Amino acid sequence: MKIAIVEDEPLTLNRIRNIINAQNADLEVVGTAQSNRELLELLNSDIQIDLLLCDIHLADGLSFNVLKDKAISFPIIFVTAYDKYALESFEHNCIDYILKPIQEERLLKAFDKVKTLKSQPLDLAQINADFLKNMMMGYQSKEYKKRFLTKSGNKIRFVNADDIAYFYSYEGITYVYEKETKKKSIVEFTLSELESHLLDPSKFFRVSRSVIIQLDDLVEMRPYQNGRMMLMLNSQPEADIIVARDRVNDFKNWINQ
Repeated sequence: MKIAIVEDEPLTLNRIRNIINAQNADLEVVGTAQSNRELLELLNSDIQIDLLLCDIHLADGLSFNVLKDKAISFPIIFVTAYDKYALESFEHNCIDYILKPIQEERLLKAFDKVKTLKSQPLDLAQINADFLKNMMMGYQSKEYKKRFLTKSGNKIRFVNADDIAYFYSYEGITYVYEKETKKKSIVEFTLSELESHLLDPSKFFRVSRSVIIQLDDLVEMRPYQNGRMMLMLNSQPEADIIVARDRVNDFKNWINQ
């Protein structure tokens, strides 16, 4: 079975690849993608795909935005960090889902399900289309965090998400930096948790391993060293905000949504 993997987290991508490679020769990774742009290129290529293993939330938006416009005739297994909302939509017989962090036993069970389904006379293109429509509706109605409980010294207070210019991580601690007050305070979430399911991906973008910015605070973008990009924010950050080189294209795509 020829498998294509769409995953923007290198550690998760490597784990999935290692699990597949450890199995018998019936499973083969024939292509990978780490963004919607690369996913589109993968689907438009001549690569034969028997199964698509696809992360839902990519750096440049939801993978649904690419898949909904394609007649997908092979099974899809979605990978998601969400464990409660919209999962009822996965009742379709041709589609499965796996929650992060990836468990080997769960992944192999999903592969076995696909092998069984491929022997049945199903119209996967139509079922996939119906499924994606339902999932798009579910994601559009998702409620993201509107405020965060923060701590600064002995003070604990709420900060509205709309008032945050950016989040950043330093020595294992996550901070928020506010637009108007320019105050910084600590939040009890990692950047990965914020990115995966707490922040609205149409408003917030992770520009590097250590920074997530809010679009509303962005003023200007400038070329920077080694193919990177420097961002000018209204809030005038304490340190330069740099888009990592491997995220520049995805960042531009996000801006142009």
